[in-house]
Amino acid sequence: MQLITDEQVRRALSVRESSAVVRQAFIATAHGKAVTLPRSRTYLDHVTLSVMGGIVPTSKMCGVKIYSTIAGKFDFVVTLFDGTDGRYLGTVQGNALTEFRTAATTRVAVESQMPPSSHTLTIFGAGVQAKAHLASLLDLAVFRRVFVISKGDAAALVAELSAAHPDVQFLTCDTDKAVSEADVIVTCTRASEPLFDGRLLKANVFVAAIGSSKPQTREIDDVTLERASRIIVEHREQARKEAGDLLLAKPGIVDWDQVRELGDVVAEADSIGGGVQGITVYKSVGIGLVDVALSALVYQRVNTASAS
Repeated sequence: MQLITDEQVRRALSVRESSAVVRQAFIATAHGKAVTLPRSRTYLDHVTLSVMGGIVPTSKMCGVKIYSTIAGKFDFVVTLFDGTDGRYLGTVQGNALTEFRTAATTRVAVESQMPPSSHTLTIFGAGVQAKAHLASLLDLAVFRRVFVISKGDAAALVAELSAAHPDVQFLTCDTDKAVSEADVIVTCTRASEPLFDGRLLKANVFVAAIGSSKPQTREIDDVTLERASRIIVEHREQARKEAGDLLLAKPGIVDWDQVRELGDVVAEADSIGGGVQGITVYKSVGIGLVDVALSALVYQRVNTASAS
């Protein structure tokens, strides 16, 4: 029996490689060569137990992610099985993995859908996911200005980022300016109400709402959704149960028949190329397929290293 720790996960993964693996997994779903197991939640008193997973033939593995939620705190593990003979392979701690997989999935969406000549990024939040997204998106080397908007210590994060990336301008400012000047916006908060007025958005902008997988909370407003040329989710079935940003919209604003899945969008972008015009809304709730795909890479890396 093998347990791979969060520390080993951090050593095994990079933001760029994580993005490549996630991208491959989504394209596989578009071609019917991978499948996700939607999240199931069970509740009793103060405890929530959640299960999600996927089958990823490209890595010859399948698995499930299991986690508890108590008082807003999570603890994750991913259990892997051999996709050829069904053998149990090992368990990967999923806390560090969750940081990588959420940011990597957003990066995949951004790379395929951001407007041409994008250079300004706005991040809402200064916590774990905000930092993970900044690390992943700054690696694209296209953003020259970054606004950080947070009720926490945004100034401290801006100072830290400025020291690490002297070629990028990091700023704190009011929400209106940060939204109206952004080419890409990522919301990484625990907000239950919209963070900004959608009327402020540029005509061409990418908006990623990744802060919640709960049907009763949202980070973006109805105006943003009304103005969107396209709405993208990881997995339509799961989003229709969990994506509060879409579920809380007024009737008629979100046409679920027109909501696209990320795998299809990425595969299509590969075939046609070119920049994307209009407002794109990407709503993430997190899917198990991505956890399994990245866990498979970690498992292979760790075992290759130990064998050498």
